[in-house]
Amino acid sequence: MKKISTYKLITVVLGITLMVFLCACSNHAPKTMSGDSNSPLRVAISPYQDVAMLVNEKSLGLEEKYRTKLDLVTMPWEDILPALASAGQTVDVGFVGLSDYLIKTENLNGLGDDPILFIYPAYVFNGGGFISFNPDVPNIDAEKLKDPATIKKFLGFRIGVQKNSVPQMLFFMLAHKVGVKPSKLEITDITFNDGLLAAENGNLDITYAGLTQRTEALKRHGRVVLTLETAGIADITGFACKASVYKQRKKDIDSLIKMWFDCANYVLSDLDHHTNVTLTYLKNNASTKYTLKEYKNALTQEYFPRSINEAQKKLISGTGEFSIKRMSDITNQYLIDNGIAKSPRPAPKIISVDQ
Repeated sequence: MKKISTYKLITVVLGITLMVFLCACSNHAPKTMSGDSNSPLRVAISPYQDVAMLVNEKSLGLEEKYRTKLDLVTMPWEDILPALASAGQTVDVGFVGLSDYLIKTENLNGLGDDPILFIYPAYVFNGGGFISFNPDVPNIDAEKLKDPATIKKFLGFRIGVQKNSVPQMLFFMLAHKVGVKPSKLEITDITFNDGLLAAENGNLDITYAGLTQRTEALKRHGRVVLTLETAGIADITGFACKASVYKQRKKDIDSLIKMWFDCANYVLSDLDHHTNVTLTYLKNNASTKYTLKEYKNALTQEYFPRSINEAQKKLISGTGEFSIKRMSDITNQYLIDNGIAKSPRPAPKIISVDQ
């Protein structure tokens, strides 16, 4: 028998060892979320009273019903769009506001050829408002909105809103209405929670609050001085994801939308007995610890379509009460008037979902 040299033997052993190591690494290498259709669909949610309805999906057995597993990832509202755009694919799909989408995603989508899409509406938020702890700030009701002197006084206070958001859009619209240059407004770019603390501590006179912060402000003896509903503005919240994710996970995303309607129907059908899972989630994650009464009151500030057909009629069609097209037109007017965009940005193309 021909003998193998020690050098050749060592070479063969090292080669086999390297192959085994590479195979093991390959078997344990993480797969990208959007590329693995068997992995859970990672959904970004924020601990708000509306979005939190989705946490009922497991207890209702909806993953088995629709054959889609979800991984709900809690994060601050303002972080969801950047997370969807991130190259590391932190999440697959998330809840975003339509106006935020139209205002911000041109910059986010400019980073590559895989754009973020606003694919389907979930609910309408018209209960957001501006809060104040300063007794000198006037309350603005429907009648006061017609009084230029009151509006000018209102706009003269220190204001906290997120830059290029629906609240800032409203302030610019009011300024335009009474002939005040937006550049004259004393506006601080600030998040919801930080704005609440700044207003309470006297560093801001007026700040925008979602329902969570609005509820907390009332507990702390603040006031709601103007609401989006009074100003005739409603923000549509829906699902967004990258184009590549939708292409690869279409079935799962369709299932997610159906799960949303099932969860919303379950909670809204009996608020006295179907809110335990949602309230437990909010207790563990939200800055406001809702009582059942507070939770019920918060939901009165919103509109929830109860089916795909109702969403089509009320939001998706151009003639609906909460038309996506109308809200897109209002946002585009703001963008053009303030030099943020030179031409209107197209309203999102909403996907079709079978009943």
